Amino acid sequence: MAEDPRKKKRPVLVPAILISMAVAGLAAGLFGLGGYSLTPQKLYAKLGLPLIRLLCYLAAGLFVGQLIESLGWTSKIARWIRPLTRWGRLKEESAAAFVASFVSGIVANTMLMNALLSEKITRRELKITYVLNNGLPMFLVHLPTTFFIVVSLAGGAGFVYLAITFVAACLRSFGAVAFARITLPPTPAAFVQESLQQEAARGRQNALLSRFADRFVRLVLYTIPIYALIFLLNEWGAFTWLRDALAAKLAIGLFPIEAAGLVIFAFAAEFGSGMAAAGAMLDGGALTVKQAGLALVVGTIVSTPIRAIRHQLPTHAGIFSLGLGSELLALSQGLRVITLALVSLPYVLWG
Repeated sequence: MAEDPRKKKRPVLVPAILISMAVAGLAAGLFGLGGYSLTPQKLYAKLGLPLIRLLCYLAAGLFVGQLIESLGWTSKIARWIRPLTRWGRLKEESAAAFVASFVSGIVANTMLMNALLSEKITRRELKITYVLNNGLPMFLVHLPTTFFIVVSLAGGAGFVYLAITFVAACLRSFGAVAFARITLPPTPAAFVQESLQQEAARGRQNALLSRFADRFVRLVLYTIPIYALIFLLNEWGAFTWLRDALAAKLAIGLFPIEAAGLVIFAFAAEFGSGMAAAGAMLDGGALTVKQAGLALVVGTIVSTPIRAIRHQLPTHAGIFSLGLGSELLALSQGLRVITLALVSLPYVLWG
């Protein structure tokens, strides 16, 4: 059957629209149209250099993810946690991506997308594994760099914040495995051997560079314009407005608005400044440990959608697709907010 020619146009049409919007916005800023001025120096420092670094990280993650698949290491990596994933009826590719997520989210996401494209996992299993990876693995990946910042700046409130976010992360990951157990079909007994034989094919290794080039071009076509558009939205103050609106609504009735509001605003703007604000409020007696810890959690909830759009949407659109990447972000960040609220509620009532 001949392939529908419209399917070939869609991957080109969407990036073309995004690129046109980004170019128009950047040109308007450079020429001072619409009351906004963007200098070449600012464009280079705030957009050019960060974007180059991001593309380098994405290229490395994409290559490593495809290399693991081509060399047939998926099943070897998956053996580390096979009892858990077998109970959850997750395939070897999902298990390997889960292990990889403890090192790099980009590599894990690349492995999941490769497995989906090669029809080794279903779209549902990809979503479940993505939620699994964005729970406990993500918390532990960031813990070494955040623990001492949180504890040294926020003191007891920092411990409260870490405890709540840890339990919420565990709830997301273990909930994902339980949901997989309920909704996914049993994995065939012969699947492991069949998977090993398929991944040992030399043709997959020979096509590594070709597949990497194809995927990287697609990644660049989506990531660059979306990153540029989000940069413009940030420069125009859209995220500041959204942050302030959410923080004001969530702070009312929960804490002393002046003190807790400062912590929430500071945390939503920047992680370290939020922790410092919480420590200052504790030292000054404006907030109790419980109030400051909960204010940090609320700051996390406020910043969750903003940071997801600013920092994750460009990479997700490149690795997955604009539609699937947006869906995964909405799913994972929505669950993050829900689990944080569920874990915080008992502490609010009885802590």
